[in-house]
Amino acid sequence: MDVHKPKPWHGLREFLKEYLIIVVGVLTALAGEQAVEALHGMHQAEAGEAELRIAFAREIDNAALRQAQDACVTQRLAALSRILRQAEETGRLPPIAAVGHPSFTPWTVGAWNALVADQTISHMPRKKALAYTAIVQTTVYLSGLSDREEDQWTVLDSIVGPGRRLSDVEAQQLRTTLAMAAGSSVHMTVTSGRLRDQIKATGLIPASDFSDAARRAADGKASADICRPLAAPSEPKGRP
Repeated sequence: MDVHKPKPWHGLREFLKEYLIIVVGVLTALAGEQAVEALHGMHQAEAGEAELRIAFAREIDNAALRQAQDACVTQRLAALSRILRQAEETGRLPPIAAVGHPSFTPWTVGAWNALVADQTISHMPRKKALAYTAIVQTTVYLSGLSDREEDQWTVLDSIVGPGRRLSDVEAQQLRTTLAMAAGSSVHMTVTSGRLRDQIKATGLIPASDFSDAARRAADGKASADICRPLAAPSEPKGRP
């Protein structure tokens, strides 16, 4: 059985040459691995931004809808305030068919949690990651505010009907709810406008998309419940 003896070193120069070859090989392998990881991270970040682009486009539509309906909400709250004032004087609510309410849309960036969990956000430039995080935080605030506003309008819906007696306790509750709904409306309009500006600043969404969203919201304004006139309940057919 042949035994291969290790080759003897032929001086310091030969040792350094072999050592340098090993070091260069290791560094090259590490650099190649880092390059592959960087390329993968770049592709991962691009795919993540594509998902955010879809989510942000929905939020632009939501913000445009809120802006378009802002005047309608203000006018409806003023009308309800007048009705309540008269009802407090007479002790009775008039017949009302429907109060209507703002469009309650989902304020959320559904893809965000997954992008954080798989560290996609960490592959994005710091400035972008911070901007996207701020946008998500704004949508979270809007979501909570929208939930509270929906609860307030549910209380206001209680005046719908053929007309009935109004107690002092209920009148006070409605008055308080009207005030809260007015405050929520202002916050929703201002914050949704800020969200639109935050998204626009990222450059992720084309400028034309903002114009298109505003146009769609304006076109749908006339059919929105909150923008329709208040009306009394219709009389049942056959009733004299």
